[in-house]
Amino acid sequence: MEKNLTHIYEVLQKLIGLHRQLLEKVRQEREALVAVNIPLIQEITHSKESLIEMVRQEESKRLKYTGELAIAWKKPLRELTLPSIIIAIQGQDSKTAEQLRSSYNALSFLIQRIDEQNQSNKRLIQESLKHVENMKKNVLGEAAPRSEVYTQQGQKTAGASGASRLISKEV
Repeated sequence: MEKNLTHIYEVLQKLIGLHRQLLEKVRQEREALVAVNIPLIQEITHSKESLIEMVRQEESKRLKYTGELAIAWKKPLRELTLPSIIIAIQGQDSKTAEQLRSSYNALSFLIQRIDEQNQSNKRLIQESLKHVENMKKNVLGEAAPRSEVYTQQGQKTAGASGASRLISKEV
């Protein structure tokens, strides 16, 4: 049992390290987005994908050790969450329980910060896309409805009077 708890703690430490790196990457991603540095954005995206894959691998290890613990404790795996493990061992091994609690809190905090930064990056991208769309409409002349000067029959339209302006003058 103690061996599995040690392995779970070691995996949690690796997960904390990976999540710290991931938080740094999403922060760098924001800076690259603001600077519109496409090569750096692509590089950061690949780094994030690698980190996420490493997180998945460590998480599968954690599940393996938790499964072994579930067998030893004769409990269903779905009932052995990290908080429930901490509560279960608290009376017998307070040091390990505190280490696991500290790791759990750190990991939860990092995940929350990563999620917040990702949401902020997403909002930045969405706002940027709105600005690009508005600029596109301005360039194509679609931002405001065009006032037609003449109808198809060659008659002046009602909105055209007084709205005319001199664009250029030939000399």
